[in-house]
Amino acid sequence: MWWRKRRNVYLERERKILVRLFPVLGLLLLSVVAVGVWLKPQQQPFPTALPHPTYKSRFLEKMISRQGVHRLVHGIKPGDSFYQILVNLGVQPAEVGTVVAASKSRRELQKLRAGERLELFFSGDSKQLKKLRYEDMHGQVMAMSLSDLGWVTSRYTKPVVVTPALAQGTITDSLYQSAVDQGIDFQLALALADIFAWDIDFFVDLRPGDHYEFLYQRRFRDGKLIGNGRIIAAHFRNGSAHRRAYYYQAPGKKADYYDDQGNSLRKQFLKSPLRYSRISSGYSKRRLHPILKIYRPHPGIDYAAPSGTPVVAVGDGRVISRRWKNGYGRFIAVRHNNRYTTTYGHLSRYGAKVKVGANVKQGQVIGYVGASGLATGPHLDFRMKKNGRFVNPLKMRFPAARPVPKSHMSDFKQRIIYLEEKLDRLLAKTESQSAPPAALAVYENP
Repeated sequence: MWWRKRRNVYLERERKILVRLFPVLGLLLLSVVAVGVWLKPQQQPFPTALPHPTYKSRFLEKMISRQGVHRLVHGIKPGDSFYQILVNLGVQPAEVGTVVAASKSRRELQKLRAGERLELFFSGDSKQLKKLRYEDMHGQVMAMSLSDLGWVTSRYTKPVVVTPALAQGTITDSLYQSAVDQGIDFQLALALADIFAWDIDFFVDLRPGDHYEFLYQRRFRDGKLIGNGRIIAAHFRNGSAHRRAYYYQAPGKKADYYDDQGNSLRKQFLKSPLRYSRISSGYSKRRLHPILKIYRPHPGIDYAAPSGTPVVAVGDGRVISRRWKNGYGRFIAVRHNNRYTTTYGHLSRYGAKVKVGANVKQGQVIGYVGASGLATGPHLDFRMKKNGRFVNPLKMRFPAARPVPKSHMSDFKQRIIYLEEKLDRLLAKTESQSAPPAALAVYENP
């Protein structure tokens, strides 16, 4: 058995040698592979898309074509005709008839409007009319282009760029006068009054020193101001009250104005049925009648205003009376629900489609200020009843509409942060521009 013992000793010695050599052989093999990869020439990636051989030539051809186009612009004036404009701008006589015939179905060219614009594009070499473009005052564009199939029409709307802007003022006499003093668009002043119409009566609640500032939209097209948009944030400091309004639309809901807590500014009734006027006589239990010269109760509010001033319903309701009523003259009564009724007297005429039984909406014009009946001058006699008894509408407080849904309150708060930051930046910019210039230091040459 000695030979078996010797053989085992030999195998064990061979196994130990292989174990020692294995790491060395592995490192040697990895080195050979690395050297081979390093010495292999780098292969350039195969291009995924070869450039089209005619792309460059087509691009140059288009550039040359555009450079060769000659454009003429004509502002439409009263009495202009499409035919005469083509002739005056140099369209070839043989082409005028063809273009006029092709334009018969284009409504814009059949009835030109003063202030709008017509552009003609001619090829530079043949002076042939290649394209015409008509733009109205609302940015609607109608273009006709000459192709192998004849004149092809396309329509599109020029984009409008909306930017925020700031307006502010202080009350000295009225909101109207403040807007005039600050150069604020009167329609924006009306919109501001409408936003706070449920909380502020702009005839009696305003005080000298009241201050307001609001963020509104300015609309531009082609770099030109084309009008103002809506107010998107507003502050109104009325006496000790600081009222805020933010325009917000929750997904799937109607847009509205809310305060900083998400409560809607809309309420069941407006504070006043008129815009911008003055109160000539308030709610009183004993007032001297200006014509009858006797003392009697006056359970309403007289709003003095120019004849023809629109009168609006202060709340949703149904017309229950529309007639001549003795001293009230032309008279309307609106029932809003089982509890409230409002009346409007001394009207000069009634609003369109305002009949007995008709439903009216809050803010809808139902009549116009006049002096019908017993009246010394044009004014509105406005009264309110609650459960059949007269109440002073100036002292009433009414429930608000639905607030911002709780599921969207976080988004609404973010909206407020954005609007307030924008308002603060514009206020700071305005203050820096109105501040007196700082003294400049003067340095003498050394």
